[in-house]
This record gives sequence, C-alpha cells and structure tokens, in this order.
Amino acid sequence: MNRLAELVHGMCLPFHLLRDLWADRALRRYYLKVGVSQAIVVLGLAVLFTGSGKEAVETVGPGEWSEQHQEEVARELEEARAELEEAEAGMEKLRKLQKAAEGTGMLARMAGADEEKVRAAVEQALKEAQAAEDRRRAARDAAEAKREQAEELEGKHTVRRVVYWAALFSMLQIAQWIVIALSRDFHTVLEREASLRTGLVPEDEPLTPRVWLNLPWVRTKMRRRWRGLVLFVLGAPVLWLATRWVPWRDEVLATLMSLWGAWWFVVFTAGKSSQAWKEETAGEPWFLRVWNGLTSRVPVLSTYGSVWTNQTREVFSPAATVERRPWGLMGLAVVRALSSLPLVRCFLRPFIPVAAAHLIARAAPAAPEGLPSTGGTPG
Repeated sequence: MNRLAELVHGMCLPFHLLRDLWADRALRRYYLKVGVSQAIVVLGLAVLFTGSGKEAVETVGPGEWSEQHQEEVARELEEARAELEEAEAGMEKLRKLQKAAEGTGMLARMAGADEEKVRAAVEQALKEAQAAEDRRRAARDAAEAKREQAEELEGKHTVRRVVYWAALFSMLQIAQWIVIALSRDFHTVLEREASLRTGLVPEDEPLTPRVWLNLPWVRTKMRRRWRGLVLFVLGAPVLWLATRWVPWRDEVLATLMSLWGAWWFVVFTAGKSSQAWKEETAGEPWFLRVWNGLTSRVPVLSTYGSVWTNQTREVFSPAATVERRPWGLMGLAVVRALSSLPLVRCFLRPFIPVAAAHLIARAAPAAPEGLPSTGGTPG
C-alpha cells in the first residue's frame, strides 16, 4: 500500500468501524442513545454556563450593553443629522440674503439713502449669517460626536458577539470533557463491541457502564498531557538553534514547531491504543538518533541529549510504532483532530482507539511462530 493510500486508509478506518457497528440494529440504537444523550447534556451545560458568563460581562457598564441604549444612540444620531441638515439649509438661505443685503446697500447708497442705516442693516445681516454658521458648526460637531459614539458602540457589540461565540466554543469543549469523563464507560462498551465485530481482541474487560468519575483515568490523562507538553518543550531549543542563522527564520521556525507538535499529536494518537505501549525493547526515536549522533562529542549538547532521552524514554514504544506506520496513523490523527470539535467527539471518540489498534496490529513486527495474530483491519 502506497503512502497516499495508507493516509486515506487511516482517515477512513474509524468510519469503517462505525459502519460495521451500524450494521447491528441493537448496537446502532445503543450508539445513537449514548452519542445523542451526551451531545444534549454538553449543549445544555455549555449554553447554561455561557449565559451566566454573558450576564457577568454585561454587569460592567450594563447601560452600554442594553438594546435600549443602542437604539437611543441611533435615534440621537438621526436627530443630530437632521439638525445638521436644517442648519446647512438655513445657512444657505442666509448666504443668499447676505448677498441680497449687500447689493441692496450699494443701490441705497447710490440713491442717496442714509448710509448709517444701510450699514446697520448690512451688519445685522452679517451677524445673523455668523450665528447661522456657528449653529451649523455646532450641529456638525454634534453629529460627528454621535456618529463616533454609534461606531464605538457597534464595535463593542461586535466584540461582544465574538466573545460570546468564543465563550460558547470554550464552554462546549469544557462541558464535553466533563460529560465524557463521567460517562466514558459507555464509550468503552462501544470500543469493545467495535473490536469484537472487526476481529480484534478487546483491550477492556466486559463491564456494566455507569456514570462516575474514574480518578485513575483522569490522573493518567493529566499525566500524559503533561508529558506531551514536556516533550514538545524539550524540542523547542533544538529547533531554535537549528534555525538561528537560516533565511526567513521566523517563518521556518514556526513551520518546524508546527510539524514538531503534529508529530507528537500522531504519537499520542497511536498511544490511544494500549498496544502502542507494549514494545519494551523499542529504541530511540528518529530525532534522538540524529541529535545524539551529531552531539556525542560535544559535552554540553550531549548532556542535553541525555536529559532529552531520559524524559522521552516512556514514549519510545508509541514513537517506534509511528515510525513503522506513519502514514496510516497520520490519517487517523486527522480524524482525531476532527473528533476534538465540540459534539463530534461524542460520536467519533469510541472508534479512535480501535482504529489505532488495527493500524498497530498491521505495523507490528512479525510474531514468533505459533503465536496468534492480534487481529485484522476492517473495510
């Protein structure tokens, strides 16, 4: 199987497992019952807590968040614009009257009229024109201030909407983690059934599912998360050093850091199956072989390599598994990333460990003669 085919196979494998499970009517009903129930609870918790967060935000300057305040500002803006238009229209009329007054004054002087009265009339017209100009400027400034206030308020409401949806997404993730942590037994049942239906030895014993908090599982989960963070951080100085003098350093470093994180995501995707942790004689992963080979005679760097090796030793087995079958597990990692989305996890999570076990079984070294196979791959 070529690399592209392996990648596609890894991406499709969880859905093949779902198809095999779906063929059984009772299992199909059980799967839908579990997934839909979890999704409903996740949605309910997320909406509940997101609403509370929204109310907490709105307690800071509550008048600015209200719809009435927004409508009031919009109404004041329209009134200011109307006043500005009225002032500009009045100013235009006074300009015409001013010109007419000046022309009339000239004609009156030519006709021998009282020059003082003519000058007083012209000055009065000029004063009225100046007052109208002042009103127009005041109306224009008021309209500009209201426009800026309306734009600022609209910007706040845009930020509010973004914050609300970001908070909802975050709460969906948190609620999803809580719900799955409490009801993972039901996923374990589905994993076991999917394994049995596809010829794979189940990794879990039969159990009666219940809603409870499995503290050993939580500790293992947290320990692996912490280990993943440590492993990622240990590689960061090496990547920084490797890109210290290359062109477009920032772009290259960002790309390498992303690939480094993706590599570990694939490794821990393989680690979803207990089969990935059973190779006791696994050697150093590729990056340690390269680093230790290049720095074995450089004291400081070789010491760092020793620390790096000791911290990585626990994951030698899943890393070796990924090196044997990288493309299939990369495809599965793509689906695992998809299953991290809110609500999707409720429906795809049970099939990720089983798919990983199938891929590992195909990638495992040949078993000694006389030992049974660990299973085949569906679809």
